[in-house]
Amino acid sequence: MLKSLLAAGLSAALLVTPAALARADEKPAEKAKASRLGVGDAAPQLDSVNWLKGEPISGWQAGQVYVLDFWATWCGPCVASIPHINEMHNKLKDKGVNVVGVAIWPRKGMKNTKEFVEARGDKMAYRIAEDVDSKTAKAFMTAAGQNGIPCVFVVDQKGKVAWIGHPMDGLDDVVDEVLKGDFDAKKFEEAKAKREEASKKLEEAFESAYSAKDYEKALKAADDLLASDAKKYKTLNIFKYMALAKTGKGPEAKAFGASLVEKFAGEQEMLNHLAWTIVDPEGEIPADARDADLAIAAANKGVEATKGKDAAIMDTLARAYFVKGDLAKAIETQTKAVEAADDEGMKEQMKSTLEEYTKAKSEKGG
Repeated sequence: MLKSLLAAGLSAALLVTPAALARADEKPAEKAKASRLGVGDAAPQLDSVNWLKGEPISGWQAGQVYVLDFWATWCGPCVASIPHINEMHNKLKDKGVNVVGVAIWPRKGMKNTKEFVEARGDKMAYRIAEDVDSKTAKAFMTAAGQNGIPCVFVVDQKGKVAWIGHPMDGLDDVVDEVLKGDFDAKKFEEAKAKREEASKKLEEAFESAYSAKDYEKALKAADDLLASDAKKYKTLNIFKYMALAKTGKGPEAKAFGASLVEKFAGEQEMLNHLAWTIVDPEGEIPADARDADLAIAAANKGVEATKGKDAAIMDTLARAYFVKGDLAKAIETQTKAVEAADDEGMKEQMKSTLEEYTKAKSEKGG
């Protein structure tokens, strides 16, 4: 499994750290001077791009909403947000929402954008355009005083900029409101600020209890946070399962974990997170409290959701079989994970894990 993504447990800091950005090389002062594009202004056209995937967009069609995700292959936070962007595309593509990935700010030595997109396949099912001579980056990013990616511009049904922000910081809610036809960016941000202020004390209570390993108090704070905003804090569901399992509440943990498998059906990232939390050999759940059957159920749901094409969730499923003691299934599944891996670094790591399983089976006499 890709340890850097899922193995670290649920640090409270993940809840409150501002969304990550990769910065441009230009000086902020130069951007501020050029700023002239803002919410309510007519959106520039995408006429200085090469279309790498999907039908080109020649203009903003009335009644249609556009989500323009500015990114680059060298930008870690951009790559991390791709699954979220892809999920939005799949969910809203038939509801008048057009998602477009706009590649900007190329750097020497970065992975070629076209090759990157082709390797991703259905994991980037939305339109992809590549900037030409930095014209599009200047028209949008520089004009709006934005010097970090990923950055999303939402264009409303009238071709005007409705919102500018990070894809992991309220984008789903923004698009839902824009689709209703009465989105007010100022009111949206004011309401968001009020919600964040109200949840700040709960976040602090959770952080304090979690750091002190007072899991009973942390569970109470987690429940309060989930009650305040179930979508924003949904990852805390995984913490709740982990805390129940660590504190010896096996039956409660099992029942709650089973409910999460159903709750997150179709959300492979959450299913993967839950399954890996259970079977992570370096994780916080004691070996004797690891519910391999639950991990297998969660990972299998994720495999179904991705049609077996996601190497990471296949890798997690293999680990779950390994923890259960089914070495033959672990080897079979890990072999599929290796075949599905589209990144050489990932593939090598998974091959190493496959060797671990094969060696274990050999030593067992199988």
